[in-house]
Amino acid sequence: MKKKLKILSAILIAISTSGCLRTYYPAIYSNGAPPMIFETNDQDTLSSKYIGADLLISNGSYKDESLYLIKGSYNKAYTTDHINSNLKLFGYTGIYKVAGLYKYNGNKSVFGLGTDLSFNVNFKFNRFKMGIGLAGGVGTEFGGYYSFRKTADQESIITSETGLIYFTFSFFPVFAYQFSESTLLSFQMNFGLPGGFSPSFVLNSNNNIYWVSYLPLNENTEFPINGGIVLGFMLNLNEF
Repeated sequence: MKKKLKILSAILIAISTSGCLRTYYPAIYSNGAPPMIFETNDQDTLSSKYIGADLLISNGSYKDESLYLIKGSYNKAYTTDHINSNLKLFGYTGIYKVAGLYKYNGNKSVFGLGTDLSFNVNFKFNRFKMGIGLAGGVGTEFGGYYSFRKTADQESIITSETGLIYFTFSFFPVFAYQFSESTLLSFQMNFGLPGGFSPSFVLNSNNNIYWVSYLPLNENTEFPINGGIVLGFMLNLNEF
């Protein structure tokens, strides 16, 4: 009886603080979409390998919640005059802080693995490139945050979208400008998952890549964008 009363109390708290049952998604959906790699003109080869890392600092899906993710990746990039393709293998870990859900409040561990394949068709006008691309991927997420989503959903305290396996899909216009033989700056507007709408600036300088992605806060959609920032770096392995 006491257990049922606790579950009922948690449901009432969740409804009173959000107007209805909360919906939680895989933590990776709150991350920015990975950037498309454009090679600079001083590359000796059209095929390059990179290792990368990025950090997400974000609000959680609901009041007083937060999310921090660190992701590592291995990237294979192939570049021609009009077509780019990137293959990524990645793993990530982090902490999601749950708030306002009674016994489930607190920090939840996040772990995940996945892969992503993206293509971009572009047109070149002297130093300027513009084009559009598609990306799709699959992954798995586990840990304390996944266990919370699964258990609280079974107890009808929340609604949990997507199970142990998740899928991603996005499309993105992209614009790039070649400042010199070794420096290229691109701007990418990502629509889809992960990230919802997540514009990114990507700098390829001396064959290493630095990027920042911004996730604007949007609470007026069925899938709320939490608001946050992603900072990333990729190291070209062809130099070693």
